[in-house]
Amino acid sequence: MQPVIRTEYAIELLAKGYICLPLRAGGKHLDLQAMEYDPLHLQTRRKDLKELAFRSIAFQLSQKPPTCDDIERWFQKFVGNIGILGGFSNLLILDFDDVVGYRSWTSMHMELAGRTPVAKSPNGFHVYLRTREPIVSSSLHFGLRRIGHAKGLGGYVVGSPSVLKDGSCYSWLKNQSPFDIEPKLIDSLASLSLRPVSPLKDFYNRMLNRGSFEQK
Repeated sequence: MQPVIRTEYAIELLAKGYICLPLRAGGKHLDLQAMEYDPLHLQTRRKDLKELAFRSIAFQLSQKPPTCDDIERWFQKFVGNIGILGGFSNLLILDFDDVVGYRSWTSMHMELAGRTPVAKSPNGFHVYLRTREPIVSSSLHFGLRRIGHAKGLGGYVVGSPSVLKDGSCYSWLKNQSPFDIEPKLIDSLASLSLRPVSPLKDFYNRMLNRGSFEQK
């Protein structure tokens, strides 16, 4: 995909309520220099700072989204991959690590999976949804098995038509791109038989009253 086409693609997706992000060529990491950042982790070579930069920038952009002018600058001469931001306009992306996990889940939610944008990743699938309330990025569990990640606030996925160094690629399913259909609205992960943590850990956290607070 040429830079001009990338730019047009990203702007068209922005109009649909999706924010595209420049990713390193052949990879999955944000290209922060293309986004006009001077990332501290490149100076210090510290992985913890890189992860902090990615999460914080992703969260910031979901709250203060880029304009069409920003997108044009980011992608003007860009030849890398394309990411899609979670959390903006309550976008939730179910990132299934493999086909087995995806098929197991769709056996219970086939109608939903067929009526919302879905992309094939090199090993699994990405299912695009909207939620009524913001959801924070987390692991994704179906039953007792961890099957991937929920990409909401603070997260992003590699988007179609990105290509990794090994030649594997991402592509929208036929008639299930954001240009074909809108993401289905859901109430919560629980409404899809999914959890951000394993049932055992969730039970343990509830016993210790972790992850909640009282409003004063």
